[in-house]
Amino acid sequence: MDGQQAGTVPSHPPGRGTLVFQYATVTIFLLGALYPLLAAAAGTGDWAGLADPGLSRYGDPKEWDPLLGGLEESWNPLLWIFGISRLVVMVSGITLLGVVGVVAGVVRLVGGGVGRGRFVALLVGTLLCAAVTVVMLTPYGAQLRTWLLD
Repeated sequence: MDGQQAGTVPSHPPGRGTLVFQYATVTIFLLGALYPLLAAAAGTGDWAGLADPGLSRYGDPKEWDPLLGGLEESWNPLLWIFGISRLVVMVSGITLLGVVGVVAGVVRLVGGGVGRGRFVALLVGTLLCAAVTVVMLTPYGAQLRTWLLD
């Protein structure tokens, strides 16, 4: 039997869990921070406000959340996905997730044992997590977080 013992389950390719974690972190950032920001920019037509988000430009971020416009039922999975993503960004959990994604990616990349395609995917995931972390640690990230909290 292909060199495997009967009854054993083949293991996942190396780095799969790290990749899932990294791309989930980036997705949480996109849904929790960028989605409300882009919705506000599109709603007001003030695209320059993307570089300077705040109450004075966009008002309350809840005004631009289309999910709150009629899909408030607690069973709605979209409400949970977007709500939890936004909460993670607001409480700075995304920064911690980004750091963990970078560290896990670097450990996996340095450890070796991954194929070329997986290496590139891990490298991209690590760089994206680093970018999310850097953005959220800048004054822009603090301003974005403050706007989301209001």
